[in-house]
Amino acid sequence: MDISLRYRRTVIGPLWITLTLAATIASVGTVYAALFRQDIATFLPSFAVGLIVWTLIATTLQEGSNIFVASGHLIKAVPAPLIVHILQMIARNVLIFAHHLVIVVLLYVVMPWPLHWSMLLALPGFAILFLALLGGSVALGMLCARFRDIGSAIVSGLQFVFFLTPIIWTEDSARGTAFHWLTRVNPFATLLDLVRRPLLSQPTDAEQWLLGALYAIVVAVIGLGCYAKYRHRVAYWL
Repeated sequence: MDISLRYRRTVIGPLWITLTLAATIASVGTVYAALFRQDIATFLPSFAVGLIVWTLIATTLQEGSNIFVASGHLIKAVPAPLIVHILQMIARNVLIFAHHLVIVVLLYVVMPWPLHWSMLLALPGFAILFLALLGGSVALGMLCARFRDIGSAIVSGLQFVFFLTPIIWTEDSARGTAFHWLTRVNPFATLLDLVRRPLLSQPTDAEQWLLGALYAIVVAVIGLGCYAKYRHRVAYWL
């Protein structure tokens, strides 16, 4: 209903966002493949899936940091658990993410890559990512409800992290340089690869899965702790 109301009286609805993202992938991906001298048939699928997953991550965290402020009128009027607003926001972004997967299917038709049973590992990878986004949205939502300036800092910080995450550049291009360590210490890169690499039939090692699960558990515990301690104060902060 939330998505339907947002795109009321449009012909293709949320697919407008998908079309915009597809145009970005086609134009920016082609340019960067030429600049980095990469094989476009290899670079473009990796860039496309990485950007689609990153869009889910960035949009969820940005909206999550502002979710309680934006829903302040409902929080004050309706005695519903605060987690409902978080889950509604995440569900909306997951549905839009599902629309974006059409781009991956079209890319496979144009630039096919090998299909392997390991592609099913994208499901537990997405579950780990979902847990991290849920905990992060709860913690950031409460933090930004108390300190409003932090929301703008999060938007700027995510733009900075985007360039430190192997999306428009590849891990192979940074191998042997001082920047290669970013792919291991950057939690966004690990969580993103747990979804991207299986979708592209690329192998994932045990270290990535352990790190991803660790990041998700830590963020979920922080979010759960914030929710348990501060959920009764949020209405007074708004």
